[in-house]
Amino acid sequence: MGALAISSIEAVDPALVEAFKRAMGLTASAVTVITAGEGEAVRGLTATAVSSVSIAPPTLLICVNREGDAHRAISRAGAFCVNVLAEANQPVADRFAGRQGLTGAEKFQGADWSRLVTGAPALDGALVSIDCTLAESVEAYTHTVFFGTVRAVRLGPAAPPLIHFDRAYRSLA
Repeated sequence: MGALAISSIEAVDPALVEAFKRAMGLTASAVTVITAGEGEAVRGLTATAVSSVSIAPPTLLICVNREGDAHRAISRAGAFCVNVLAEANQPVADRFAGRQGLTGAEKFQGADWSRLVTGAPALDGALVSIDCTLAESVEAYTHTVFFGTVRAVRLGPAAPPLIHFDRAYRSLA
């Protein structure tokens, strides 16, 4: 696994930062829960910063804040699972976003989880769970971009997706 660091931060106009936040908020995204680790060391976060990179080999990327517990879990485990959420999974999204005051392994309570190839938790009932081993990482300012080689894909039940748009959960209907 290679690592590259991008850390030069220049002064940025606060008005530009606010405009950028607003612009990104108007980019509709699938809501995911990214998980890693095992036992009491399991961690996860709600994220929309997920993208496919390549189909040969199947690879995706996730962007994770370096200050979070999930970042450390992904780095230590060398694997992660991206769980794409259905509308019915909104309570899971809220737990992993920190809206219920739970921390660490507590966030996994109240939902059923299983393991695919890497051992990272896969949410039962997610639209899809994509299990990856860590291939490369790039430190970029406050975040790390983790590139994952896909090891397993589990399709869940057909259901409406949970979408994030304009700072709120939305449905396609």
